[in-house]
Amino acid sequence: MTLRQLILLVAAVSAVLALIFVDGRSTIAPIDVAEEKTQEVAMPLVSSADMLATSWFCPGVPGNDDGINSAIAIANPSDAEITATVTLLSSGQAPVSSSVSVPARSKTLVDARGGISSTFVSALVEILGSVGTVEQLISHPAGSVVTLCANRPSAEWYFADGFTGADSIEQIVLTNPFSDATVVDISFVTSETERTPANLQGFVIPPQSVITLSMDEQGARNEPVLAVSVRASSGMLIAGRSQHYLGQGRLGYSMSLGASALSTQWSFPDGEKIDGNSEQLVIYNPTKIDRSLSVVFINGSDSANSLEPAVVTAPAGRVTLLNTANIPGLPAGYYGIVISTNDLVDEGGVVVEQVVNRRIGNSVGTSVLLGAPTGAASTVWSAPSGVSAGLADSLVVLNATPVEGFVTVSQVGPAGTVALSGLESIAVPASGVVVVAVPAGLPQSEIVIQSTVQVVVQRLLSRGNDLV
Repeated sequence: MTLRQLILLVAAVSAVLALIFVDGRSTIAPIDVAEEKTQEVAMPLVSSADMLATSWFCPGVPGNDDGINSAIAIANPSDAEITATVTLLSSGQAPVSSSVSVPARSKTLVDARGGISSTFVSALVEILGSVGTVEQLISHPAGSVVTLCANRPSAEWYFADGFTGADSIEQIVLTNPFSDATVVDISFVTSETERTPANLQGFVIPPQSVITLSMDEQGARNEPVLAVSVRASSGMLIAGRSQHYLGQGRLGYSMSLGASALSTQWSFPDGEKIDGNSEQLVIYNPTKIDRSLSVVFINGSDSANSLEPAVVTAPAGRVTLLNTANIPGLPAGYYGIVISTNDLVDEGGVVVEQVVNRRIGNSVGTSVLLGAPTGAASTVWSAPSGVSAGLADSLVVLNATPVEGFVTVSQVGPAGTVALSGLESIAVPASGVVVVAVPAGLPQSEIVIQSTVQVVVQRLLSRGNDLV
């Protein structure tokens, strides 16, 4: 049996999404995988625009539980060896730095904790004189997670979805990689109200440190709706969200970056209407004005394309939930989702995450995916940690353009980037979605997706652990 968790692929990483990297490179640590049951999780990719980054900021891994394993994956797409400096940051301890060499067209795994004991440990990876891509890997008893590291810090971070129901654990992980303190104002929204706790206004994150906020301790216990805003009044930072779901319809573990900016459009390649599963779009409007949104479902078929867009109002300062099962006439199967603002106002936009609960037997697996923002579509995508070969839906490609495209799936190895047999020219219909099965038996190395039109790509990876 399999369980899939969703995570989008994005062309503009900008310290935000768990998405695919366009022309980005990296690999997954050899984290222990349970062989009896596997879960599939859609993982991040990188777009070609982000591959030029030389610094990567990882959101953090649990650092005080020896039952959780973690690693930093550094991928080198070039023809020459590269050197990277990895600096590990924590709470109340001095940074720990080390130098790592990554051979040409390969990946290297580094211990993400480095022997440090702290609630969370974050990594800054600086690639010297060249380029590469970086992901962090967590093997948690409730499921393994791959998270794209950010290629830049930001002064603002947003999380649309959050959940502390059934005593589920949500932690916001704030990392300041700089030598000066960062000062932030933090607010959150529940199903009932918006809160700005006094102790979280003018909140100081010391230099080169990691601060963890448990949301139940901030007055948000047993909340089924919990959006969070982090805005810096001085300095910049990286913000991640650690979630351990324990009930009320959600199970599993996730770690993801927040959105480092609002957007007027969000895209999701892998929407699914399948018996036993549920899909919800969580829309957070942190601005001071109401926003009108159009939700378009795309799968290249006449039935889907003939659907009128769903129109949703996102009230100012609140969270809006849209259950796709309630969309009249939405066909079963795979489809892409594009959410856009209708009003032309200069307020930045909204944040949208996709929550999917997939039923396997008597259990449920929850995945949360931040969409691809405006301008994220690209003609080249890379999955640094590879994909789970042998799955029927290893990759999902969304073509939101009016022109048919063709996609080539390749793998990076000693011989360079080589197209996979049978995947040299896959047709992607205009305003359509294509699901790609990557052949079994491939080594776990970087996968590159090239397209003749701009697309958004999402990959699925086996999580390997039964849900808790």
